This record gives sequence, structure tokens and C-alpha cells, in this order.
Amino acid sequence: SLPELQPEAGADRTLKALAVLIVAASSLSLVELLSSPRLTLSKGSYPVHCVVFLSLFIVTNVKYLQVTQLQQIAKLALLFSFTFALLCCPFPLALGTPETMSAATPEQGVWQLMLVTLVAYVLLPVRTLLAVLFGVMLSASHFIVIATSVTGMKQKLWRPLVANAVLFTSVNLSGVFVRILTERTQRKVFLQARNCIEERLRLEDENEKQERLLMSLLPRNVAMEMKEDFLKPPERIF
Repeated sequence: SLPELQPEAGADRTLKALAVLIVAASSLSLVELLSSPRLTLSKGSYPVHCVVFLSLFIVTNVKYLQVTQLQQIAKLALLFSFTFALLCCPFPLALGTPETMSAATPEQGVWQLMLVTLVAYVLLPVRTLLAVLFGVMLSASHFIVIATSVTGMKQKLWRPLVANAVLFTSVNLSGVFVRILTERTQRKVFLQARNCIEERLRLEDENEKQERLLMSLLPRNVAMEMKEDFLKPPERIF
């Protein structure tokens, strides 16, 4: 039935979102480990988030999860996605050393932010308003970090900021567009399934009424014989 399919669909979308986040976090962990052995908060957060996403993935695979439990898992995934993307930004606490702080660029963390934003819009089964707030807050956080942390190119900083603004606006608008199309499709499927169920119940009710009418007009044995004749398949004439 339709109520049983909704939790399964939500769990499937959550698993896909967590799988994408696990691949992203594990890939960044491997790249950072091979590129430089020096540990910073940003580098240390990648394996931690990978473990967190993997744990949520395992929990989501548990059968017989309630809808409220799936919603809580999706919100936790959204929360840790925010911290994951935020720690990819070049703010001083994450960079760790003055050398890396001076080498910070406005492009750092952009693709991670765009990936996480698309995951929130397209895959995670959360409300549209919550996904929009997530995308706006994440974009605003990146702007604030870039404006306060990048010190090497103060004179020309407005150019990459404008470019980032165009990218973030595009990814948020694309996410909202895909979200609206997905919700319309899901609503259409739901209405079709509901109409089929209502039609089936209506036919069953009509059959019961006809059977009661037949029983009230004829003796029971005659009515049962007529009912069996109606249910018999038609004989083929060769």
C-alpha cells in the first residue's frame, strides 16, 4: 500500500545521499593524507565526517524504521553536511598555520559546498523550506569566511566573490527547480495510487450491494448458483 511505500522511498533517498557524502569525505581524506602529512582541523574533519556518514548509513539500513526516525536521520545528515562543507572553507581555525592562511583562496570549499547543497535539495527527504535555509546559510557562511580570511588579494577580492555568488545562486535555483519537479511527480504518483485504491474500494462496495440485493430477492441456493454462473469463465466455441 502507499503508506508503506513512503518510508521505503525516504530511506532509499537518504541512503543515496549518505553514499555520496561518504564518497566525498573519504576521497578528501585520502587526497589530504597523500598531499601533506601535517594535520589541521580541516584535514582531521574529513575522516570524522566519513565515519559519521557511514554510521548513519548503517543505521538507515535497519528494517522497520519509523517515519519520524527516518526524518531525524535525514536532519542529522543535513547537520553534519553543513559542518563538513563549512570546515572545507579557508577560515583560520581550519587552516592551522600562517603559511596555509596566506595561501588561502576564494575558490577553496566551493565545489564541496555546491555538492552538499545539491545533495540537500535532490536526495535528502527534508522539507523544501529547510533545504532552502540550508543552502542560503551555507552560501552566506562561505561568503563571510572568504571576506574575513583571504588576505592575499584584498584589492581584487570582489571578482571571485561575484563568481562565487553566481555559482551559489545557480546551484540553489537548480536545486529548487529539481525539488519542485520531484515533488510534483511524487504527488502525481500518489494521487494516481489513491484514485486506484478508491476505485477498487468502490467496485468492492458495489459488488457487495448487488450480492445483498440478490440474496434478498431470491432464495439463497438459487442466488449462490447464479453467482457461480456469473463467476465461471465463458466457454469457448471452436
